[in-house]
This record gives sequence, C-alpha cells and structure tokens, in this order.
Amino acid sequence: MNTNLKHYQALDELVTNALLALYCTMSQQGGFWTVKRRNEQLVKFIKPKVKQPQFSTCKNELKTMLSIGRSPTGNLEHKLWDVNRLNLEYQSKFSQADELYIMLTGLFERHQFPSMLEAPEKEFEQDTLYLKEKNVEQSFDDDNKQIKPLTMTVKTHRLEVLTEALQANGIYRVDINGINEDGATHLLLHRKEMNGRD
Repeated sequence: MNTNLKHYQALDELVTNALLALYCTMSQQGGFWTVKRRNEQLVKFIKPKVKQPQFSTCKNELKTMLSIGRSPTGNLEHKLWDVNRLNLEYQSKFSQADELYIMLTGLFERHQFPSMLEAPEKEFEQDTLYLKEKNVEQSFDDDNKQIKPLTMTVKTHRLEVLTEALQANGIYRVDINGINEDGATHLLLHRKEMNGRD
C-alpha cells in the first residue's frame, strides 16, 4: 500500500476516534470541561496508540500531539480539528480508482477478503476476490473515473458478508451476475452517482 495513503488512513482513524471518545466522555460526564481537562482526556486516549503497529506511520505526529496535550498552553482538541481539516483536503483529491483501492484494502483488513488479478492457470482460492486486468483497465477512463461496472469473481460461503461490506460506504452497488459450475459467484460492482462527483 502507498505509504502516504497508509499514513493518511492511520491519522484519519486516530483523529476521528480521539475526538469521538472525547465528546462521548464529555456527554456522559456532563458539566463544563476546561481545555486542560480535554487535553488530559485526549492524551489518555492517544498515548497507548504510539505503540500500536497500525499507527507506526504517524508515530512522530502522535508524539507531537502528546506534547501539545501536556503543554500548559496547548490545545490538543484544536490541533486535532486542524489535522482533520487537512485530512479532508487530502481525501478530496482521491480519484475513483484510489477510492476502489482503499475499499478493497479495507475489505481485506476488516473482513479477510483479499483481492487479486485473475490468472487463468490458477484455481480460485476461497474468500478471494478476483478481477480481470483487462476489465479493470476498461472500467476506468484516463482520469481514473469508473465508467463501467467492475466484474469480480469469488468462491465464498460468506457472500452476504462480502456484498454488505462492498456496499457499506455507500459508493458502490453490487449485483450478483450468476454462479458457475465450480461454485464461483460473478459480481458486478457499480459505482453509484455521487452528487455530481461522478
């Protein structure tokens, strides 16, 4: 995976979860929360993440956040909102091919459905999504916009889990396009119209 993308995803996950954890705790406990108290809560949330492997690409940023949160004049909540804004700007530059790649990567990481290009001489492995290289090339234009549905083939007993995961972010719609004699299911991955972004 592209290092910049992995860095962005880790930082995006951390910032979103840190702010959610802060606001949930504030809501549960009620009362007025000073900047100092907010910083303490955020530091408590972020500190264990420094040692977690999924955040290794942004370890330096985490250490900077912790020092801001521990500083008497620091405002870590404000800093996290700044990072969130930068992440949203970065995300707005993703092409539709980037979004597909991110979705397929997440599908593997969260649901253990790897994806690979189909090789005619190889048998299909269970729970692996196969794409034809020619179909992938023909499904995107020169600007990496998806112009036609992607064909995918999979042998799985978890078809419902797979289709729900493919459609979870609201960008794609999946059609089941038949099952062959080997028990492999053919899927069509359509990109939905997204408020003029398509």
